Amino acid sequence: MDRPDAPEPPIIRPNEVHSSSCTVTYQPPERDGGAPVTGYILQRRTPGPDSEWIRVNDIPVTDLQYTIDNLTPATEYEFRVAAVNKSGEGVFSRGSSRIMTVVIPPGIPGCPEVIEVIGTSVRLQWTAPHSNGGADIIEYIAFLTSEETISVRVPADTNTGLLISHTIRNQLQPRTEYRVAVAAVNSVGQGPWSYASHSLTTFAGTLNGYALLWYCVSVYCAFFAVRNHCYVS
Repeated sequence: MDRPDAPEPPIIRPNEVHSSSCTVTYQPPERDGGAPVTGYILQRRTPGPDSEWIRVNDIPVTDLQYTIDNLTPATEYEFRVAAVNKSGEGVFSRGSSRIMTVVIPPGIPGCPEVIEVIGTSVRLQWTAPHSNGGADIIEYIAFLTSEETISVRVPADTNTGLLISHTIRNQLQPRTEYRVAVAAVNSVGQGPWSYASHSLTTFAGTLNGYALLWYCVSVYCAFFAVRNHCYVS
């Protein structure tokens, strides 16, 4: 009694390929090695010069199709299969035709944090989503809610890191309470909204170059006043 021969390469239909999973179909080998086939082992890999086959299932699958999860969006894969009988695991098939998983909208960003409120301007900070959906994030949308709603688009080309910071300058109403949520956008579309921030309240006045300079000078002077006081003490 021998181990089974290699089956034909698996087949993946286009309508069964998704962003993070696909369904693989295969047939029994022509020769089972003298004992009935009891299951199948599948492997996957991302094509490339240094790519290695990665085992998909440790327990043999008895069905002639299997859904493979935990794939990465917008990534190329190929698969192969081996039959198992009482003697053990047989020879693996040739690799399947390559498939490309689907691009989806980005994941959910971190909850925005209100760093500073100056007049009718606010500086926000949030973290990028764990997944960009398989395509670069083009922009973020900040959505501020009060009696009126304001939507602000934040280009992502200047915010390539994991921590995004943006100042919404002079677009809010004075003495108004807001809450903020953000969403990421890629070439496919907009992802889900983040959790809303703690409420913030604006003040009268606007933020301009002179106001910003005066604010920075005030902070600078206050810092040195405190430092000199400490030295005298």
